[in-house]
Formats: sequence, structure tokens, C-alpha cells
Amino acid sequence: MPKNIDLTHTEEYSLSIRLIPDGFSFTIHCPTDSDIFYYKTTLFNNKLSYFENIKKLIFDLGFFTQPFKTTRVIVVSKEYTLVPEIFYEEKKIKNIFNFNITSTNETVLANKVAENDFYVLFAMNEELHSFLCRSLWNPIFMHHISQLLPYFAEHNNETEEKRCYINFHEKLMDICCFKQNKLLSANTFPINENFNALYFIVGIWEKLPMDQSTDFLYLTGNTDSQKETIDTLKELIQKVEILSFSPNITVPEEEETSPVPLDIKILLCE
Repeated sequence: MPKNIDLTHTEEYSLSIRLIPDGFSFTIHCPTDSDIFYYKTTLFNNKLSYFENIKKLIFDLGFFTQPFKTTRVIVVSKEYTLVPEIFYEEKKIKNIFNFNITSTNETVLANKVAENDFYVLFAMNEELHSFLCRSLWNPIFMHHISQLLPYFAEHNNETEEKRCYINFHEKLMDICCFKQNKLLSANTFPINENFNALYFIVGIWEKLPMDQSTDFLYLTGNTDSQKETIDTLKELIQKVEILSFSPNITVPEEEETSPVPLDIKILLCE
């Protein structure tokens, strides 16, 4: 932990916890001082369950239970569904979610994405949700895609051409497509030796369809991990750009060098 973070005054800082498929990461930053920033990732590779690992981290580190200015829990997953606001009913969100995605022993949550007039429905383990509600100070639960969609929707939205945004992070890839402010599709896919990123990208472009000569492809996130895929995309699609996003934060050189996820960067600018 950096020396300039004083855990006796956590009420001055914002805490963001990310629940990633194979681990846990968190960020502490001060909204009024860009020099105060810390990001840490822990991957799980032991015999404990996911819930037991989270519980152990919360108790071992201790400071998570303190009163922060804001405490957010960001669920990073490929399981979510989008519901237009006109069809949204709070009492029926579990039925709507389960219609598209089978879930058991899970709490279904919703985020409103006001800029696009819809809700993001997602789920997390019921026992874990209950534990975090008890252990954290007024936690706000969010899905990572809820942060990305408003940002993508506002970017270059005056152009008539369609826009496809791809965000690489952890072992996942978000593909979000727009026509001006209108969301055309949003999906998150696994990427590893069994699931080739290029296969999913080409599939989305063919399905919508998108024009390889006139429409835009923007790449963001951990693009260094997908250099081969990006080189191939540049051969297939004419308008390919790397979309950089750099909030005004200072990351000490001695800290972890893993890239800060895009959803966290967006939160830092709020």
C-alpha cells in the first residue's frame, strides 16, 4: 500500500472491488487528489471456493470493512442481459434473467444505464452477495458492462457509420456495437486457447451486419495481449483504431504493472 494512503481516514477515499472470474482486484483512490491511487489484483489458485477466498481476503486485509466515501463492487462476467426500460419490472428481474441465462442460488441485480434507456441484469452468488452486504460499508453493486456502454455510446456518436468497440481484459472480451447513440449489440466472450477472439469478432460483424470498408472498429483495454488478433483485424477491416483512455491519476512505479481495467478508469473520472 502506498505511503500516501492513510487508512485511518478511509472516508476520504473511494473503494472499488472487482470480482473477476478467477480472482479479485481492488482500487483505492481519492477523488480530490490524483496522486492517491492504488490498484491490486489477486488470482486464486488454491483449493478454497471462490466465496471462501473472497471472505479470507476481506478478513485478512481488514480495511475493506471500514467506511469509505464510496464502496463499489463490480461484477466482471459474461453472464448478463439487457432489458429496455419500457419492459423493466423490478419484481420480475429474476424471471427475465433466468429466461436468458440459467442461474441457481444467485441474487439477480440490476443497473440502470440512463444514457441508453435500458437496464443491465446480472447475477452473483447469493451467499457472497449477502456476505458483502454485511461486511462492506453501504456497497453499490455494478456490472462492468454498465460502465462501458455509456462511454462507448458517447464516443464519436455523430458519425453515420456503425461503430464496434472491443475491450480486452482478464480472459474476457467485450464487444459493443452502436449506430450513433443506439446500441446494436453487447456481448462478453471468453478468450483463451479454446475460444479464439477473432472468431467472435468476425461473427458479430457478419450478424449485424457491419461494413468492413466504412464502419469503425475501436480496440481498447489490454490490447498488448492480442497483438496477433489485432494484426489480422487490420488486414480484414479498413478503419481500425486503438482507443486510449488515460484518466488523470498517478501510479507509483513500484506498484503492480498490470493494466488498470477500462471500467475502473471510467469510474476514476466521475
